[in-house]
Amino acid sequence: MTPEEVKAFMGWFKWVLFALMIAAVAFLVFFSIRNFKKKRINPVKFISITGIFAAISVLLYVVIPDFGLGFTPPWLKVHLDEIPMFLAGYMYGPLSAIMVDLVKTLIKLPMTTTAAVGELGDFVFSLIFVIPAVILYEKRRKLSSVFIGVGISTLAHIVFAMIFNVYVLVPFYSNVMGYPLVALETMCSKIVPAVSGENWVWMYALIMVAPMNLIKDAIVFVVVLLLYKRLHLLINRIGQRNDNTYSGQS
Repeated sequence: MTPEEVKAFMGWFKWVLFALMIAAVAFLVFFSIRNFKKKRINPVKFISITGIFAAISVLLYVVIPDFGLGFTPPWLKVHLDEIPMFLAGYMYGPLSAIMVDLVKTLIKLPMTTTAAVGELGDFVFSLIFVIPAVILYEKRRKLSSVFIGVGISTLAHIVFAMIFNVYVLVPFYSNVMGYPLVALETMCSKIVPAVSGENWVWMYALIMVAPMNLIKDAIVFVVVLLLYKRLHLLINRIGQRNDNTYSGQS
């Protein structure tokens, strides 16, 4: 595909993605309603709590400015919208966390400056970071499960972020956004001189992407842990009423 064809494709790709995510939200709501009674979940509380955390996630993702860490290029930013995802997931399971992720992405998509590629990446990153930890906690509701789950999720998140940046984001900025690879390399090497040479893209992933995501995940984990310590009684109370939620038991 020529650069013009790629740009045209990306122009309508965000709206296709938008429609697919609306359909996903509708399906998840329908699926949830069908299972509320069987799973002994209060539908009003589920929708209310999920909606509150989705609104907070939107604020953190869309309204509150993201920020860099000084050793990363401009397109690598820290945002903390996964904190509400974690809390929603700990209270009502992975389905609630996925719905929060979908809603905040839907709100952001019409305002995208990356033809939805950045938002799609953020959506998948958040799922990889949050859902494994939430599933582990769902099976074993202890503080140790929080640490183990976040550790596993952080490792998976960092590995996927490196691969996604190397094979998707860097080619996207080069082929669609009009930044030559040499210009991207120069931009990164001015910040960290070691990010240069034949394998500069992987050096960029190792020296910039991985540490940035590790720091961001650590910030999210600390905030979630502080909130967890204050909300664990509520979380456990909800969990005790829904021990079979998402476990496949009737």
